[in-house]
Amino acid sequence: MRETSIKQVSIAKKEGHEKNVVRFEAVDVTKLAYLRPDGHPGPYMHPFPFANGIQERVQNDCVHWCLPGPIDTWNEILMQVMIKKMDNLR
Repeated sequence: MRETSIKQVSIAKKEGHEKNVVRFEAVDVTKLAYLRPDGHPGPYMHPFPFANGIQERVQNDCVHWCLPGPIDTWNEILMQVMIKKMDNLR
């Protein structure tokens, strides 16, 4: 899923630059997520997690449900990136 996201970000970035419409970037938090025990994506790391039915035991999805947690950390990182970008534009 990460590779697909990176590919799509690259495409969007190129198209935005060519059309001179928008500057597009993404923050890759994959390595950060692996450092946190609550940063795993659960069954949603696959595009169709329940395509073969629901298993008897489903891995917890702390990325979406155990807040505060990784999402809060990622939001803080994203906010700092945005602040730095805005400061560079001034």
